[in-house]
Amino acid sequence: MLLIREAAIQAAMQGVDIIGGLERLLARPGEDELELPPRLTINDRMGGFLRMMPAICYGIGYSGVKTMNLHAQQGVRYMIQLIRIADGATVALMDANWITAYRTAAAAAIAAKHLKPAKAETITVIGSGVQARALLDSTLQVVPVKRVWISSPTAANRERMAADMAALFPDVEIAPADDSAAAIGAADIVLSGYRAKNFPVIFAKDLKPGALVCGISSVRPQHREVDVSIWADSRVVADDIEHVLESGDGRLAAEKGLVGPGRVIELWEVLRNPALGRRSAGETVLYKAVGTAEQDIALAAIVYDRVVALGLGEDLGDFPECRPIQSERDKQAIADAKVV
Repeated sequence: MLLIREAAIQAAMQGVDIIGGLERLLARPGEDELELPPRLTINDRMGGFLRMMPAICYGIGYSGVKTMNLHAQQGVRYMIQLIRIADGATVALMDANWITAYRTAAAAAIAAKHLKPAKAETITVIGSGVQARALLDSTLQVVPVKRVWISSPTAANRERMAADMAALFPDVEIAPADDSAAAIGAADIVLSGYRAKNFPVIFAKDLKPGALVCGISSVRPQHREVDVSIWADSRVVADDIEHVLESGDGRLAAEKGLVGPGRVIELWEVLRNPALGRRSAGETVLYKAVGTAEQDIALAAIVYDRVVALGLGEDLGDFPECRPIQSERDKQAIADAKVV
């Protein structure tokens, strides 16, 4: 088993086509390739929480679980246990901070690639932190535009991000935006990647006709980012409907009757059949995502293969040790239950 720290992950993934690899996996080319149960979140008495997100991804040969531990005073930690389905061995324990940022960003970029307006020229990003940077970086790799506006409450932060991203994408005009509503109104694509609070910041009245909104900030029940008016007026695509309904945005939309059959589809359906996505040039499209264990394990598998190929990571040997099934009765019971 390999212990894989973030530094090794970043070194291994330099120049790797994350988006292309993830898109192939998220399209779910075969039937019955995925077991994706609800995530488990346990709030603690100090204002933090522990979250566990398992998935079995038969199509790529791996299963695993991501744990997220938020300490109200210290911060957040992410870890993935990656398991090889063929023999049940834990092949890696990895720091999942980079994976969490880029799996969300890469999935949103894939959505933008398939759901954007035909003539997308302007992107507005809401936020200036790690997630916003990953979101813009990933999107610009697959959606070429002329200009980008960076909207963030702190002038120094939006100016710094604009300068940093302009250095990475010199052919794109990237500048800070002092007026958030005006920047949103000028955008063909709005990327929301900030620390969501209990009120929305994107409203239907501010959007350009035919705009695409990628909302990935509102994850917890008390958080909002996209006003319910956008749910009412848009084609809505979710990374996973059940998980999206755990978010504040999803809960309110459900209360308003905006998440019924036929109103929301999932991204994998669009990847299989693009006609299910944007239906007209003037249609507003909302991609709402909260991140899934499927995305985590899919990207973790790509990272693991790359780390192994480069000889990175710390080998901890056979850990945890396997306790063999010795009883013939137990073996038969497992066989009868068709447990893989």
